[in-house]
Amino acid sequence: MMSPEKENTGRPKTHAESLNDSILHFESFIQGRGSYVKALETAIEALKKENQGFAPNTEELRTSIDELVAMHRLSNTISAATDPEGIVGTLIELTKQVIPVIDSNIFLFESGEVKLRPLSSRSSSRLVDEAQEQVEAGILDWVMSENKTVIIPDLAYLGMTGTTRNFVIVPLLIRNTGLGIYMIHTGKPQAEFSNQDIQLLSVLANQAAVGVENWRTFNQLVKVNADLKASQAQMIQAAKLAAIGELAASIVHEIKNPLQILMMHLEMVEKGKELPNWIELLGQQVKRLSEIAGRLMNFARNVNDDGTMEAVNVNRAIEMVIAMVGHDFKSSNIEIILSLQEEMVSIIGNSNYLQQVFLNLFINARDAMSNGGTLTVSSESDAESVIVKVQDTGVGIDQANLDRVFAAFFTTKEAGKGTGLGLSVCSKIVDQHGGTIQVESEIDRGTTFVIRFPIRRKLK
Repeated sequence: MMSPEKENTGRPKTHAESLNDSILHFESFIQGRGSYVKALETAIEALKKENQGFAPNTEELRTSIDELVAMHRLSNTISAATDPEGIVGTLIELTKQVIPVIDSNIFLFESGEVKLRPLSSRSSSRLVDEAQEQVEAGILDWVMSENKTVIIPDLAYLGMTGTTRNFVIVPLLIRNTGLGIYMIHTGKPQAEFSNQDIQLLSVLANQAAVGVENWRTFNQLVKVNADLKASQAQMIQAAKLAAIGELAASIVHEIKNPLQILMMHLEMVEKGKELPNWIELLGQQVKRLSEIAGRLMNFARNVNDDGTMEAVNVNRAIEMVIAMVGHDFKSSNIEIILSLQEEMVSIIGNSNYLQQVFLNLFINARDAMSNGGTLTVSSESDAESVIVKVQDTGVGIDQANLDRVFAAFFTTKEAGKGTGLGLSVCSKIVDQHGGTIQVESEIDRGTTFVIRFPIRRKLK
């Protein structure tokens, strides 16, 4: 490469020639730099214009996304609704954010019938008739088989100047099973429906289908729960009657005593014999009979299916049952020892059910002491529970059977004595009261049942 101070001839440049070349190079650089800056400025202006056009689109997209998120959150309330009016009402409010709504409702297929049943009572008869017409026209068969939303013109307004109305039919499906349709009467022209409108309506319809399924499931659970309560009440009532049957002989004997006294005194009065205070004595015996009959009727009355819970004093329930079995135990040579805590705190429970628990335990204790013995019933409380202990001095339970005593139909009694339901019923009732029941026993040394009822259980 040649030195900048020399020409091609090899002659060195003068200072003037070198200075002139430098000026030319600098001017060329300046011109190129100016073109670069000008091009950069042009690019910046273009970017500014593009950004100005893009910003509104970005804001519009952001707003659209926010609306979709809000709609999604609100649409979840449809599936959480547990009543038809709530499902349809929420669905309509959300639909209004997509298209104008004149009238709308969910229509469910009737089982075994080619007929639609409106889920809500809020729709007009016109919409109900139109929905049924679409069934008969075969439109709904296509909608359900293809799982597609259709828009059908309202023929009543077809051809009217400046007036356009349409019916939108959206299928409701759960696990590919058709539940019905969501039908909307709208004033939006068909040409103005976008794919996004159809998709949003489909999303809402899917949420509504979940809501309908949840509502149906909820109703089924309510019915099953009611049936279970009724079955439990029947079982407890059967146990009551069985217990009364076991006490029948003793009850008859208890009634017989005052009757014999009454008859004897009446015979003496008829014979003209004077008896001191005979009217007072007759009154006492009649009152005694009335009390016996009252206890029997009170205990034998039907158990309410609802198992109503209220504040109950456990001591009172125990004393009522003791009054019921007292004569029977006395005739069986069984001493009853009561050790009940004074001023006992109440628990939340059902007095009728608790009486059944104590009666079953007392009868079991009586049967375990065929040669007589002692029944000790005690109650006490701590900070959390009311504790009741029922202890007998009977034959006891074999250790191998202790884990089975609360099983239904299990009994160690002789054939024809006992149903095997007594302790099973006790366990179920105690559990229903939020409590626990435990058993301790030794052969020939007796059995003790310990029941704990929570004090701070709330009313439902």
